[in-house]
Amino acid sequence: MSNYGLKDLTKTTVKEFLLFIPNLLKLLYRLVNDKSVTILDRTLLLATAAYVISPWDFLPDMIPFLGQLDDLVLLALVFKRLTDSVSSEVLYSYWDGKPDLLYLLEDIVRLGLQFLPPGIYQRLVKHSEQPYRADLEYGSE
Repeated sequence: MSNYGLKDLTKTTVKEFLLFIPNLLKLLYRLVNDKSVTILDRTLLLATAAYVISPWDFLPDMIPFLGQLDDLVLLALVFKRLTDSVSSEVLYSYWDGKPDLLYLLEDIVRLGLQFLPPGIYQRLVKHSEQPYRADLEYGSE
């Protein structure tokens, strides 16, 4: 690969990285405004956002690693529930970034949820999935 091609690739990667959070926020905003998303899912997202930005936490943020872990797990659960409540076509039509980044985000969230007790996953996430979407990765062994 030439230096020019490498610079182009680097510029594109940095641009996608910088736009990831704004694209994610736009995706969540569009999903919240989608008619197919239930009021419960909208409420869960708004309550999670309030919890994450509030100074009161189940595990205080001053505790290294664990303080941020409860926020991340809650965000992952709500994100998975919200994205599972709509079809893949709707989800990707609302995403402004490269599809690979959304695939990667979904894979990361799915991997992180593997560490949750199955009862929590079943009650909070699995319940929201559409009938045609199977979650073969979780508990398939």
